[in-house]
Amino acid sequence: MPAGTTRRERCRRSRRRVRREDGAAAIEFALIVPVLVLLLFGLIEFGMAFLQVQSIRAGVREGGRAAAVGAQVSTTQQRTVSGSVGAIPSGHAGLVQVQSSEGGRCTPQNIGSDVTVSYNTANLPGGGVVVQIPLIPDIVIDPVIKASFRCEV
Repeated sequence: MPAGTTRRERCRRSRRRVRREDGAAAIEFALIVPVLVLLLFGLIEFGMAFLQVQSIRAGVREGGRAAAVGAQVSTTQQRTVSGSVGAIPSGHAGLVQVQSSEGGRCTPQNIGSDVTVSYNTANLPGGGVVVQIPLIPDIVIDPVIKASFRCEV
């Protein structure tokens, strides 16, 4: 110790050493960042998955409206794919199911009965709507999306 230091000064110095918390904030930050990253990317990925499911739902509704006014099954399938704005791949038109009492069409003979258009999202690449959050395994959501309309031809 330097000459001339008093007991009071020595106590202050030792208190400063004890009070120092250099690096504590960095350690706390390093511990909390992975949790925040999981939450942030989880929110983003589930939002994107919800958007994809909603786009498929909109396409299926569009196909159902076309079927309800007497469109051919192939036309209904194409309208479903185009109405999904890319959420259903263009080569999947044949996987869109159209069902009615007249073989998938609305005709004057089945006015008032229901026509149902459906798409199984398990047919999508990856086996469904895939949610990819860093640090955890992928989550695959695979609902069958349906729309039923009353035939109006």
